[in-house]
Amino acid sequence: MKVTDQTLLNKIKSGDQPAFMQLYERYWDRLYAFVFGRTRNKEISEEILQNLWIKILEDTASIQTDESGSAKGYLLRHLHYRIIDFYNSSKKDQSTISIDASDIPIEITDTEYFEILEENDISALFMMINEVVSKLPVTEQQVFDMRIRKNKSVDETAEALGLSNKTVSNKLSKTLGEIREQLNPDYQSSKKFVTLLMLMEMIANH
Repeated sequence: MKVTDQTLLNKIKSGDQPAFMQLYERYWDRLYAFVFGRTRNKEISEEILQNLWIKILEDTASIQTDESGSAKGYLLRHLHYRIIDFYNSSKKDQSTISIDASDIPIEITDTEYFEILEENDISALFMMINEVVSKLPVTEQQVFDMRIRKNKSVDETAEALGLSNKTVSNKLSKTLGEIREQLNPDYQSSKKFVTLLMLMEMIANH
């Protein structure tokens, strides 16, 4: 019977080096492919993963597992944010994408991250989103472009387009709803949809 990640983590916490090597060998190839596929930078990928392995050694208790004892969802989620940090660090005036709380709820489990980040063609999904947006009224397209693609704040978007903050939020909410309705049913849930939007800035600058 395969030893669960949770069992290995418990052993690592008590200083079991073989358990660490087993976890390392279990995930290294998959995690490296995941990070490198999004950074296209060998040194950065190795640095991000090195920091993850140090975290596993030094802060084992923080590594979360799901109901089956698997840590893969948590590891991918952690790396997702580190990759976003990498892209943000190369920008002078932008930060990670943020969506108004009133626009859509952001509650995403590690399992959902795993399903979207590892099993789907993100670029194809973004093409679907862009196709839907291209058919919307010009103002909605402009709001979506500034708020999602360019990561501008509500204030910045409103000022640039000559709209009120409320109008900007309402138009973005309407646009997100329109996109969600026209996507493949597998991606219509709010949680999965928001995950795609959170990835959009990262992929757009890939």
